Amino acid sequence: MTVSLNELDRAWTLLGQQRFAESERQAETVLLRFPDNVSALACHAMAHWKNGGDITVSLGEMRRAVSLAPNVASIRHNLATLLASRGDVDAASTEFREALRIKPDDTMAFYGLSQNHKFRQHEPLLDAMTALEADPRLEPARREFLDYGLAKAFDDLNVPDKAMGYAVDANRLGARPWDLAGEAAALAELGELARLDTFRGARHSGHPSRAPLFIVGMPRSGTTLVEAILARHPEVFALGESSQIPEIEQAAYAQFNPTHRPIGRQELTLGPDRDWLAARAEAALARATREAKRSFRVLTDKLPENAVRLGLIARLFPNARVVHVRRHPLDIGVSNFFQRFSHGQGFSTRLDWTGTRIRQVADSMAMWKSALDLPILDLTYEQLVDHPEEQSRRLVEFAGLAWTDACLEPQHLERSVLTASQWQVRQPINRASVARWRRYEQWLGPMVEAMGGFAWIDQEVAAMSGEGR
Repeated sequence: MTVSLNELDRAWTLLGQQRFAESERQAETVLLRFPDNVSALACHAMAHWKNGGDITVSLGEMRRAVSLAPNVASIRHNLATLLASRGDVDAASTEFREALRIKPDDTMAFYGLSQNHKFRQHEPLLDAMTALEADPRLEPARREFLDYGLAKAFDDLNVPDKAMGYAVDANRLGARPWDLAGEAAALAELGELARLDTFRGARHSGHPSRAPLFIVGMPRSGTTLVEAILARHPEVFALGESSQIPEIEQAAYAQFNPTHRPIGRQELTLGPDRDWLAARAEAALARATREAKRSFRVLTDKLPENAVRLGLIARLFPNARVVHVRRHPLDIGVSNFFQRFSHGQGFSTRLDWTGTRIRQVADSMAMWKSALDLPILDLTYEQLVDHPEEQSRRLVEFAGLAWTDACLEPQHLERSVLTASQWQVRQPINRASVARWRRYEQWLGPMVEAMGGFAWIDQEVAAMSGEGR
């Protein structure tokens, strides 16, 4: 009896489609009959991890796959990815390099290495990767990973012209759609509803729990660091980048707009009745409690783009707290442009779109502060890295918790990290990324213009400089 390739292909396809639970089940059906099938072991390990499972289980399966097939590069770099997520970045780098030894043109392994290693000097590997990038026969999908990796490597080495050149090529290859017009309309809708004070009229709803704390802002603004500081507290359970609020939003569209008539995000927020909201909020808390497997006083949800969903959050959890993480707009912009996101964030592949999105999120947060009664703490990345204890104490106090010195060591976070910041969050709090944008200023014209020019940027920076002081 032999395993069907269709069964394995389906498991990996489901994984690629981010249907992690289905992928895990499909791989498990193969393993029940073929417990030593390397491909099924690797797929199950990755799906189990992505599905929120115990990373120790996934590491065990992946190490077993490596022992059965030690010379398969893809298995090595999957093991490296798991090690990096757990925080063992040195072991991850070793495995990525081993994958490259086995398969020198493994561009995904090189990309993984670049994200979990700081290049401090030029090395032969970069010459080999640069030569590979120049090969016109290299497939676009593999070239995309390679270009993102080379952009990061030359950024590490402070060679901005090469870094930006590769970043531009990477984003051209990785370009994804983004609904510019739709997001602009949502912002205008929010402004009108805020002006009419509509959200306060719909506030009596949802679940009374004070546990939820939402960390919002732009991707790459420092939200992962803020979550890691709180997650070190014994009375906090961190959900990471949870999809629970977008899922509730989609459920509201399905139930309260069955004819699919044109309806704005914020108008939709006002539609669900109290019982519906309370049931959804209760289910979200119950799911988090099952995942935590322990008691907690604070439950953090760190999905940056929930910054545009605070109206829904206020209706679901009227006693929730919100931490708004801010950072120099151009540092956010450069970091987004250099980052390969596995899904979503289509704006990040264009400099002008990135600038537009940064301005939209900033404007949305300004409107929410006048439209909602939710307590919102502005926390600035630059002040956090310059004054970590002072700002961490502000954060912990806002969360309603007693201080613990463990919050000053977010790099010792024990749980798995799935976000793009998994390497950075394992480093001690530092200011290495502050003012990174200055190296790239000559290329940032479209981003600056989309934000509203340096007049708006300077105004935003001035506002941030006065926070928490």
